[in-house]
Amino acid sequence: MDKKALRVIIADNNLHDRESKEKTMKEMGMQVILSTGNGSKALTAIRTEKPDVVVLDMILPGIDGIGILEEINAHYSLEKKPIFIVETALRMENLVNEAIQAGADYYMMKPVSNAMLMKRMMQLVERDGANEPFMQEEEKQSSLVERPIIVKTSASDRDELFSGDLEKDITNILLEIGIPAHIKGYQYIREGIIMAFHDRNMLHYITKFLYPSIAQKYKTNSSSVERTIRHAIEVAWRRGNIEILEEIFGNTVSAEKGKPTNSEFLALLTDKLHLEYRVQTTAS
Repeated sequence: MDKKALRVIIADNNLHDRESKEKTMKEMGMQVILSTGNGSKALTAIRTEKPDVVVLDMILPGIDGIGILEEINAHYSLEKKPIFIVETALRMENLVNEAIQAGADYYMMKPVSNAMLMKRMMQLVERDGANEPFMQEEEKQSSLVERPIIVKTSASDRDELFSGDLEKDITNILLEIGIPAHIKGYQYIREGIIMAFHDRNMLHYITKFLYPSIAQKYKTNSSSVERTIRHAIEVAWRRGNIEILEEIFGNTVSAEKGKPTNSEFLALLTDKLHLEYRVQTTAS
């Protein structure tokens, strides 16, 4: 499939997001058949236009994202199903499972940078063009949610992770490392890095200040925050992108040294963001 000739439908409830996606896709030479915030219009266009890729928001008026997936699977016989990339700002694990069971090819938690979306889209198109066999449902869920598609990334690709928007950049780097967005540890780590970025002292008193601050926001306790972050790091070390892990964490990736501690993990990512932002400021 010619990547630059991809025919895409964007169904996003956020006007700014879908206009930004459309602009980026057109600049890449893709054909945006429809960009809409209405689920019913998207469903009709999917049936009649037979796009290559559908970028689908979970929450849409008319019919929501899962409803669209279910309608396509149950009532419409398309010669070749589009690749469905589902996006949502809703942090609910059951929605991840519903979307995958309904036929989503990939699931991304907002905010998602256009660079990250384009990268994932190209990876899915390459996978689809290779005619890889369909996975059993359990394998599919594990692959799409716990283990993002892993490919080698160049330095220029990784530079695209840093847009200057702190929250989006943290989201991008955590997803790139391989921490799935639907687990609680993702949220706790994200919040911890934001706090540490603005107040480095948080990392010196991680048990006394950082964990309690995260726990207060998410209505839990410090012990739960510590355990949950540790679990998320373990997920990344078992299933994440080794190249990215090696680049950020260096020798701590080795089997002998094992994964970093919670404080090492948070400190290294915070330092990387500070460094990237200083480099961007100097360059500009």
